[in-house]
Amino acid sequence: MDSLLQRSSSLSAVLLIFGVLVGAGSLNTTSEPAFAQSSETSTPSPTQGAATNFSDVAANYWAQPFIQALAARNIITGFPDGTFKPEQPVQRAEFAAMIQKAFNQNRIRQLEGTGFTDVPTDYWAAAAIEEAYETGFMGGFPGGDFQPAQNITKLQAIVALANGLGLTADSTLQNAIATSYLDAEAVPAYATDEVAAATQANLIVNYPNVRQLNPQQSLTRAEAAAHIHQALVRLGQVQPLASNVAATQYIVGRTAAAGQTAVTPTPSPTAANNLVAVAASNQSFSTLTSLLNATGLAESLSVRGPFTVFAPTDEAFAALPEGILEKLQQQENSEVLIQILMYHIAPGQLSASQLSAGELRTLAGRPVNVQIDPAQNQIAINDARVVQPNIQASNGIIHAVNEVLLPPNLDLSQLQ
Repeated sequence: MDSLLQRSSSLSAVLLIFGVLVGAGSLNTTSEPAFAQSSETSTPSPTQGAATNFSDVAANYWAQPFIQALAARNIITGFPDGTFKPEQPVQRAEFAAMIQKAFNQNRIRQLEGTGFTDVPTDYWAAAAIEEAYETGFMGGFPGGDFQPAQNITKLQAIVALANGLGLTADSTLQNAIATSYLDAEAVPAYATDEVAAATQANLIVNYPNVRQLNPQQSLTRAEAAAHIHQALVRLGQVQPLASNVAATQYIVGRTAAAGQTAVTPTPSPTAANNLVAVAASNQSFSTLTSLLNATGLAESLSVRGPFTVFAPTDEAFAALPEGILEKLQQQENSEVLIQILMYHIAPGQLSASQLSAGELRTLAGRPVNVQIDPAQNQIAINDARVVQPNIQASNGIIHAVNEVLLPPNLDLSQLQ
């Protein structure tokens, strides 16, 4: 499962919630921060303090205003050698620490048991990770891991901020992504709501080309500072950059930056009974829940909707040809796994009585074929039979199916 979490290089086309994670070195479970450690080199860790001038952040550096503003609030810190390392990738633990310092959101869920298996109680970011999870910004992975040393992509950071702040896209501006970014096709379907909401809220900062999102690239410390700064502007906790500051040219939608575009947050579905929580509470869906969490789709399914989910049971996954499930969990096949999972999700909430025979569009961009047999009181989705319909959630509905649905023309023998 570890290789599934190394996402950046393999998710260039589809995800790439999400999504979720990029490659990094071995896990770091020490009690001190080591954001830049690798198997070959070790660089100094950020230090505590409110220094705002760093030797490697010149006055004309594109992100200097964002970095200076956050450093002054002690949300981000520098290194012992006086540097900030603005181009260094941000790890999940580091991003959680930034979130903890930047925001004061209400907790919407509780971390169960003893917490994440790879985050000891004396780990330097344990409290920050717990808070980032419980406030809805970040999630975990199969087996109860958090993967604190994994780098976070720009897309993942944007989705985290949009979810944590409860942002929603204005329905009248649904084309925000297509009109704002030259690489809009790189935004996976499951994350479009979050990216659109963040775009409309002026949270997104793109350097050097304001129209190039580069969602699958690792988030740098400079970019983290820029996005968190804009999120705080959105909350009214810091002032927007003055219009004559050069950095404003990289804020998407900066023409409205003086007051920031108004996007009204909407409450997230009740944490206890959203689609992911309901699936997780059902013993038949443990495999599905793990895969949703691993790919990052769980984040969107928790706070967006409504959706109709045709959920394969554990037995359905076990019935896949030998070795297929293991291959799907490998990094090189992660795009295929995401497409398969999204092929099980349809927009809107459709109960069994509301399903109609024929094609039904899915988030994968390909329809499933719904077949209704009134005489036998049975519903089939492609070749799979609905074995438990109408499992209600606060943001959709789940129908359990006895087979894994595979998109047409998908050749499992070609998995790497």
